[in-house]
Amino acid sequence: MTDEPDSIAVFFGLDDGALEPLHDSDTMQKLRGSLAKAPDAVRNYATKSVTDALKLALNVPLVDVFAAALKTLQDLRKFCDQSKYPPGEISNYALAKHVISSDHRPRFRVLLDGTPCGPEIDFDVKLKLSIEAASLEILDAKIMQVATGSIQGSGSISCAGATLIERKTSTLAIPGKFSFGDGILIGMPYRSDPHVPSAT
Repeated sequence: MTDEPDSIAVFFGLDDGALEPLHDSDTMQKLRGSLAKAPDAVRNYATKSVTDALKLALNVPLVDVFAAALKTLQDLRKFCDQSKYPPGEISNYALAKHVISSDHRPRFRVLLDGTPCGPEIDFDVKLKLSIEAASLEILDAKIMQVATGSIQGSGSISCAGATLIERKTSTLAIPGKFSFGDGILIGMPYRSDPHVPSAT
C-alpha cells in the first residue's frame, strides 16, 4: 500500500522512527512477556508489527480530515435549499479562521497462531489543524473544491497514558487549492419555496 504523502502518519513522522519510545513502554514489555514461549524472531517482531499496524491505520489524508470537518458546519446547510441556490449554480463561501480537531483511537491485539496474546494496545491520537482562511466552491449541495490560506498543525500520539509523540508545525504542505472529485454532500437538497422555478 502506497503511503499518502500528506497523511496523518506522515504528519507524525511515523516513517522516521518516531515511535521508538513504544519499544520500551510497559505495554510492549507486557506483550513480549506474553510471548515468552514464542521464538525470538516473533518476540522481536512484536513491536514492529504494532507500529506497522498503527501506521496503516493512520494512512488517512489530512484533506479527508479537513473534508469531514467541513460537512459538520451548520452554516453550509443553507446551500441545500434549491429555492435560493438553484441546481447548476456555483456558490462561493468564505470561511474565516477555523480550527479543526480530530481524534482517533486505534486499538490492536497481537495474535499468535490465531490466539490473542498480551494486552490490547490502545492508542489515543489527537490532531488539530488551524486554517487561516478558506474559500469553498459549492454546487448542488456539494462542496466541490476549496482554496485555503496557511494551515498549521499540532497533535500527539499516546499509549497507556504515556505520550509517545508530540508534533507541531508552522505550515503544512497541503495544496493551497484542491478539489473533492464528485463533491462532499452537505445534506439532502430541498426546496423551501416550491413556486421558485428551477434553473434550466
